Amino acid sequence: MPAHDHQPVPAHDQAVTHRYSVHYPDHAPRESDPHYRLFEEYRRRTHPTARCAMAIRYGTATHCSGGLELHHAAVEFAVANEVDLGLVTKDFPEVHDAESFERWLESGESQLVWLCTHHHRGNAGVHVVSAADWAAAQYAPGFLR
Repeated sequence: MPAHDHQPVPAHDQAVTHRYSVHYPDHAPRESDPHYRLFEEYRRRTHPTARCAMAIRYGTATHCSGGLELHHAAVEFAVANEVDLGLVTKDFPEVHDAESFERWLESGESQLVWLCTHHHRGNAGVHVVSAADWAAAQYAPGFLR
């Protein structure tokens, strides 16, 4: 920890509440999407050896709980109809047109990430905490509880 001339603030927990609105465009149910089968194939193929990405990152599953779930890391299916494909292709070179985007959305190694329930939808979940707090948790395993 960096040295400072100030007295340290004692360790403490802080409750945080966020309230905002998100807009999900019209979209068909995932089960009717022709690429949904790719998601299920990916799940079946990778689940037997899957571990929570945070457990892998931390080198321990101490902070994990609940079953494993697949997380759409970059783009949620429900938002796919409103993405700017040009912005996606900047970050993911495997995406180069609408068809490759739809395949990647449901089967891409860089898009689908296994997380335990706690790190997916629980108190320390990527779908629950702010982006800044999720980023901090990448380097401080005990930050989110």
